[in-house]
Amino acid sequence: MEINGNSMLPALHDHDEVLVRHYGTIKRFDIVTFKLANGETYIKRVIGLPGDEIKYENNQLYVNQKKVPEKFLTDPNLGETSDFTLDDFFTTTKVPAHKYFVLGDNRRISQDSRTLGMVDETCISGRAWIIYWPIWHFKVL
Repeated sequence: MEINGNSMLPALHDHDEVLVRHYGTIKRFDIVTFKLANGETYIKRVIGLPGDEIKYENNQLYVNQKKVPEKFLTDPNLGETSDFTLDDFFTTTKVPAHKYFVLGDNRRISQDSRTLGMVDETCISGRAWIIYWPIWHFKVL
């Protein structure tokens, strides 16, 4: 799959090509690809799993009231996240069953669950596994 755009910087760059695994359990912080009803394909990072309560406060992720570090956010300018709880966007305080809350790593420009809604598990086509092109970006994700 070819990456289009900069919403996953610095992990994935525009025009990087990644191998996608189409099996396995989805875990927090996996990078997943999914296709929405409008036909658009996206690639984002899983932040909230089914049953999770998600909150950002002072640029810090809280999952079920516990601080969770996001070590992949290496550039504070890209990863800056405004304060919110799930009920700021949805009619729930927890991620529903069979749904995932996803964010782009470049939070300032990313279209993600904050604008697109939570992602149904049936829409997820796989997990990004390896950046294979260009070769100087090669990395196991």
